Amino acid sequence: MTVAIPPINQRLVDDTGCPNSIWYEKLKYLQILDPLSSIVFPPSDDTKSNVIRTFNMQSGTTYTLVLTDAGNFCSFSNVAAVTVTIPPNSSVAFPIGTQIDVAQLGAGKTTFAQGAGVTIFSLAGNKALSGQYAGGTLLKIQTNEWLLVGSLIP
Repeated sequence: MTVAIPPINQRLVDDTGCPNSIWYEKLKYLQILDPLSSIVFPPSDDTKSNVIRTFNMQSGTTYTLVLTDAGNFCSFSNVAAVTVTIPPNSSVAFPIGTQIDVAQLGAGKTTFAQGAGVTIFSLAGNKALSGQYAGGTLLKIQTNEWLLVGSLIP
């Protein structure tokens, strides 16, 4: 069952203090859900992430992503330009939805290259991090398609 929340301009009660008929129906539905109120949820700390990432620190001028990079952080540190290749699914089968965070820690420009049959989608077709300490995220959206977002330049 879908329950639509009334618009913000609909008051909960009318001028006489009676429940607004639009809200009344929704409140009665919530009353049915009351048994759920006995569920005790564990406390959470919304100020932090529970994700611990592995760091893969690369210092060479070329690197091809590997399956263990999935869900982790890859940094590239070299004074010369660095080319990071996203391999085709036939070579490295990252699951769709894989996310890889990346950063350029060295002075050398970090550029992302498409392996055979791979397409990288990014704003304005930019496929390089914008400079030292710039970062981005790769997200696999289809079998051989990746989305690259972040601080990018041509």
